Amino acid sequence: MADSVFSNRLKNETSPYLLQHASNPVDWYPWGSVALKKAEAENKPIFLSIGYSACHWCHVMAHESFENEEIAKIMNEKFVNIKVDREERPDVDALYMKALVALTGHGGWPLSMFLTPDQKPYLGGTYFPSFAKYNRPGFAQILQQAHDLYTGNKDQLEARAQNILQKISLENRAGTARGVPHDQLIQGAVEILSDRFDEDYGGFGSGMKFPEPMHYNLLLRHWAQTGDSLDILDKSLTAMAEGGLFDQLGGGFHRYSTDRKWTVPHFEKMLYDNGLLAKLFLDMFQATKQDIYQTIPRETFAWLSREMTSPEGAFYASQDADSEGYEGTYYTWELKEIMNLLGPKHAKVFARAYGLVARGHVDGRNVLHISERVEQLAEAESIPIFEADHILKKGKETLFQTREKRPKPDRDEKIITAWNGLMITALAHGFSVLGNTSYLDTATRCAEFIWSRQWDSKTQKLLRVYKDGQSKINGCLDDYAYFLEGLVTLYEAGLDSRWIARAKELANSMIDEFWDEGEGGFFLSGRSGEQLISKLKNPADEALPSANAIAAQALLKLGRLTGEEIYTRKTEETLQAFRGMMEKSPVGFTGLLSAMSALNLPPVEVVFVGPRDHSSFDEMWKVLHTDYRPNKLTLWNEKTSTGDLLPLAQGKTAEKGEPTVYLCQKNTCHAPVQSGKALDKLLERPQEIRLNVFNQEKKNAKILEQEQSNFLGVMGNIFQQVGIQKKPPTQ
Repeated sequence: MADSVFSNRLKNETSPYLLQHASNPVDWYPWGSVALKKAEAENKPIFLSIGYSACHWCHVMAHESFENEEIAKIMNEKFVNIKVDREERPDVDALYMKALVALTGHGGWPLSMFLTPDQKPYLGGTYFPSFAKYNRPGFAQILQQAHDLYTGNKDQLEARAQNILQKISLENRAGTARGVPHDQLIQGAVEILSDRFDEDYGGFGSGMKFPEPMHYNLLLRHWAQTGDSLDILDKSLTAMAEGGLFDQLGGGFHRYSTDRKWTVPHFEKMLYDNGLLAKLFLDMFQATKQDIYQTIPRETFAWLSREMTSPEGAFYASQDADSEGYEGTYYTWELKEIMNLLGPKHAKVFARAYGLVARGHVDGRNVLHISERVEQLAEAESIPIFEADHILKKGKETLFQTREKRPKPDRDEKIITAWNGLMITALAHGFSVLGNTSYLDTATRCAEFIWSRQWDSKTQKLLRVYKDGQSKINGCLDDYAYFLEGLVTLYEAGLDSRWIARAKELANSMIDEFWDEGEGGFFLSGRSGEQLISKLKNPADEALPSANAIAAQALLKLGRLTGEEIYTRKTEETLQAFRGMMEKSPVGFTGLLSAMSALNLPPVEVVFVGPRDHSSFDEMWKVLHTDYRPNKLTLWNEKTSTGDLLPLAQGKTAEKGEPTVYLCQKNTCHAPVQSGKALDKLLERPQEIRLNVFNQEKKNAKILEQEQSNFLGVMGNIFQQVGIQKKPPTQ
């Protein structure tokens, strides 16, 4: 459909998703008072379509139905049509997704809902083809049904809408808690996850697999306390890292796996998945010391820098699944293409390593995934391991360079405050664990941008979206909570106290704006923004972690760092508000259970004093961050006034002007120490790793080193035999 033929009100929006529909023949409106007032004035039902720019089936429905002039004519005559980018308005999306689930028992995108003029839902679904197929009714048929329902019996329509709203309201109520002890709740969730664990391929269930990082965060916390569940983590995270879910050439995780074996992903890449998973893998590296768990975050951060960073230093929202009109074309390969690029011998080795087959995995094309490790490959092909390693490295370089020349998937260049908060957390943690100062610099630059452009110091409010020089849309709870966690993590990594001062401003605003004074917990949308027909809290984890859970965890840490009791109290009250829900279905609330675990364990308090630019400071920092300690608090008594902001720093001095660490753990404080060795002796030992795991890359490196040594020894003998010897040094 040519842009010049049709134009609607979406042409003035900045959202890439909304702009994709700006030349539809449908008379689209963005969500807002203009459209809602028009529906009331003309007594027309609303057709609400919600999606996002990286959504494959959103594109399909747009092409089939919203570009169809006959269907658009029906829509324009009988409805007020509103298009919403779910990433801009997660509050609108959450409300009507709940309505769809109440109606049909399932949800998804595109979300297609029909509302009365006063915004009450009465009919809905997800993707509809333009005309009946896939055992789905055609969209033209659905439009007629929605119109007939609205113009029919008004009492029945009102009863239908009220029934849906009542279901949403009941679901929002926590119910009475029985008082199940916190450790039993956590154990109950762990047992359910253990039952669902796929022992053959990792992950949970036996169908398509989602990353579900909050499940693994809880399991890792559980391991740190009990020594159990590490096998579930290791099997699952290794499968994600070695499968098609992870982009083996360019880094970064795709959205989910369409199959049980993690081979064929849904190819979109979301910023939030990569922030959450990079942080999880870094934690797992601390727990196990296996190189795969540091390699994956490094490659993810490289993708972030190369593909997802704006000129201002903040991070874009997503990359599309589609390119050249098909899903996954950019990321997949025909076997003959690899043969032509690498040559027959190297292509054979590469194909074995990355599981390539003549028929392909999807539409005749292959998804790269690690099928054989390099030492198995070398043995099978009767070649030295260093040669196999060289073939694979050169092959990856060649394929990556070739892929870079392909038409790239579209990128959604919205900067979403919440998702940037998740990546700030991951990068800051990456600096602490891996020692790469560029990660801290990148996290700091992003946080400075969000603070300067998205935080209004006059109103003490946070905005959600930045695009094309415009900051807009009131922040939702996830914007405040995820960014708050990012600021606290950034302080603990960089030890710059301005981030704690800013975190307190943000936390106070979050409590004022979102806290439910009646029943506790935080609402998704704030007091000062638009009021929808029902207010939600969404304490369960979904594709993103519960904003209530992240708020609880961030407030707990901020409260412990600053001594401000209101923050710790809000964590306690949040957990109590949703305890009834957690007791009914603990595995749905693993984010809140992680906060509960943190609340009920004493923190490890570590105060650094003295000059930062000193080798012993770095040495003690490295020792502290070598192991996984989820309840660690790290601070620096930077100057005499630091104690006013961070009471734990009060009275702590540098002995003889040298870097000094004060450690308190298990409610016991130790004498100050001034070396990494001394600190290592004091720190409580982590759990034993009860797995038959080994560091594959280190083993390979040793084999490679030995092979090279043997090779050089043989060559040295040959040189001696032919009279080529190293000349003695001149006197």
